[in-house]
Amino acid sequence: MVCNLIGALLLPVVLFAVAFLLIVVGSILVFLGMLREGLRAHREGRERVEGGAVVVAGPLPIVIGTGRESAKILMILAIALTVIAVAVFLLLTWGMTQLVKSLPLPSPASIGIALGV
Repeated sequence: MVCNLIGALLLPVVLFAVAFLLIVVGSILVFLGMLREGLRAHREGRERVEGGAVVVAGPLPIVIGTGRESAKILMILAIALTVIAVAVFLLLTWGMTQLVKSLPLPSPASIGIALGV
């Protein structure tokens, strides 16, 4: 029981740390990709660089692209990210449901103590 409780309390901390790490790594990769493409365009003498962005608001992805090809790639990425996000959400919901079902029901006496009665 104590192990289940520690696991339930530790899960949000671990998920926050993983999410924060993914955001930092993603930001670094975006910066390096923009830098690489800008340097390549400068070397080749091009003045225009294509790109785009995906904004995921809840379960809905919003794709913004400067060209047809970049928009297609970003749409595929957005669909994949949405499917992964929904799968993770369902898996975590199922896991928390199983955890709550495994916890014993509190006795009436412990409820009274918790309420100060």
